This record gives sequence, structure tokens and C-alpha cells, in this order.
Amino acid sequence: MKDDSQNNNNRYMRYMGAGTQMLVTITGGVFLGRWLDEKMMMKTPWFTIGCSLFFIFAGMYLFIKGLPKE
Repeated sequence: MKDDSQNNNNRYMRYMGAGTQMLVTITGGVFLGRWLDEKMMMKTPWFTIGCSLFFIFAGMYLFIKGLPKE
């Protein structure tokens, strides 16, 4: 019984870590894009849009790559 609860806790912790990694990655992309838009004095936030999309796909790739191959 104890092994089952520990196994479930390990799974939850793994997915919480992956979710946190995605959150940090996407947030970093948004801040990078905003910084680039301000640095280049862009009227339209193209860098924010581009960096956000790129980092969303990067976060998804890292999440899928980190899934167990069961």
C-alpha cells in the first residue's frame, strides 16, 4: 500500500516539475520578446509574438521528450 502511494506521488511530482518547466520557459520567451520589442522600438509586438510561439513549442517539445516510454 505504501509503495503505491509513493509511486503516485513520484508521478505527480514529475508532472508538476514538467508543468513548472513549461511555465518558466514560456514566461521567459514572453519577457525576451517584450525586451526585444522595447529595444528595437517596435510598434507591433512581433518579437513578443514570435518568441512566445517559439518558446511554447520548445516547452511542449521538452515536455513530450521527458514523458516516460512505458
